[in-house]
Amino acid sequence: MAENERLSFLTKVMRFDWSLLIVAVALSAFGIVVVYSATYSSESQDFRNAAFSQSVWLLLGLGAFFILSFIDYRIWVKWGWLFFLVSLPALVIVLVVGQTVNGAKSWLRFGPISIEPADFTKVGFVLLGAWWLNQAKNRGLLFAAPLVLAMILPTILILKQPALGSAGVFLPLCFAILFVGGLKMRYVLLGVLGLLGVLAYAYMGVGKLGWDIPGLKPYQMNRIRTFFDPTLDPLGAGWTINQSLIAIGSGGMSGKGYLKGTQNMLGFLPKNISYTDFIFSVVGEEWGFLGGAAVIAGECLLLLLCLRIAFGAREPAGRAVSVGIATILFTHIFVNVGMTIKVVPITGIPLPFISYGGTFLISCLAGLGLVESVWIHRKAEDACLRGT
Repeated sequence: MAENERLSFLTKVMRFDWSLLIVAVALSAFGIVVVYSATYSSESQDFRNAAFSQSVWLLLGLGAFFILSFIDYRIWVKWGWLFFLVSLPALVIVLVVGQTVNGAKSWLRFGPISIEPADFTKVGFVLLGAWWLNQAKNRGLLFAAPLVLAMILPTILILKQPALGSAGVFLPLCFAILFVGGLKMRYVLLGVLGLLGVLAYAYMGVGKLGWDIPGLKPYQMNRIRTFFDPTLDPLGAGWTINQSLIAIGSGGMSGKGYLKGTQNMLGFLPKNISYTDFIFSVVGEEWGFLGGAAVIAGECLLLLLCLRIAFGAREPAGRAVSVGIATILFTHIFVNVGMTIKVVPITGIPLPFISYGGTFLISCLAGLGLVESVWIHRKAEDACLRGT
């Protein structure tokens, strides 16, 4: 800490990794363009204002990014347990007075502003995990158990909203933090086998035998069953995935052109989800395979930049922060793109920096700010050790 205190603000700017910011802003700017296309022809004024609102959220998110970048991430990690605990009451409050959108009571409404607490809880869990790495000495079950128990509470609260997509982020997030924290390999393999068992249960039990998954709502089970057989609900969940596949497939190699996506414009792809959970379908229809591949490439580049910083971190907490944020982004990317092309069931989860959503965009940029801080202060330590 003493070495870092000698560094001026200008020195930190000089050590800034601008590639992380540039890629995030480029994706966000393109996201605003696509959100406008998905909403400008809507009869709802709220929908037509979505692109402007997303621009405002982007500016706020950039503010959070820079603030978190220049403050030593170890300060946030030191109080990681507190940030996580503070985020939990909001998950309880939203169950009582939250705003219901698309069947999920996930938002707290403050006048014209809606906030989704689950997005900030994910970042809080990353800080909690990094803090726990600094506290725990053993790397066996006693190391894993407290973090697993901490994961269960927000997962249950978010499932009760119900928001299956957001709840599903915590399991891979917890696993990634434990893995990078040095959990003994036999327990890592045990976790992998457990995950494979869950997938096998879902495929055979739900897909083939018609079993229910405990704790899920009927409409969530319907989405999962429709994933295996779209004909079960051709005008509901089956309709959405079929229209998504038509939209992406009809885009061909280069797309139909900006503002010319008929599946989107004519409402075959439902207007209330085309600019959020199914934004990739709009990209595929209007920008084609090349546009979709460019978005995925940009998202992957961002993940690689986070992992590069993780590998260069000088301590476990820095690696946990970088890998944790990368895991949140990866899970959202994989599930969101996967559900639009029928690789995974529809769960309702946004695509980072592309989908509309102020809370999610701010939380993503705040997370990247923490990753940037790991890089800046790692570089700062190296410079101090060299006597610069």
